[in-house]
Amino acid sequence: MPFAPCLSVRDTAASIAFYKQLGFDVGSSTARPGDDIHMLLYQGGFCAMLYSNADLKNWLPSLADTPIGFAGMFYLGVDDFDGAHDRISRHAEIVKETDTDHTGQRMFYFRDPDGYVVGINDQAAFQASDLGKYA
Repeated sequence: MPFAPCLSVRDTAASIAFYKQLGFDVGSSTARPGDDIHMLLYQGGFCAMLYSNADLKNWLPSLADTPIGFAGMFYLGVDDFDGAHDRISRHAEIVKETDTDHTGQRMFYFRDPDGYVVGINDQAAFQASDLGKYA
């Protein structure tokens, strides 16, 4: 089973609206009072969970003193890199513009409202690279 990131967010409604502007879908069938959690999807594939910070701290009290955000990033492979960049750049802070790494992949990075950084890369280029064997 791959890692399933759970992003602690201040305001799930604001995070849902933000990610929907970027072309994500959100499944909220698991959300219920006292457990405000939502599944974040991109092109039908699961990406992460969005979890109310207050509810997450109730669910897992060991996170009570942990601030929202972290030092690190997530990556998302997309089929239409240029289209994703155009859409995302209209609604999100781009923290690093498009660059090509040593494997030939184009990537850019944006920040969400809670400080999480997401790197976007071309899915086909990723699959064709040496890193593709890990996907």
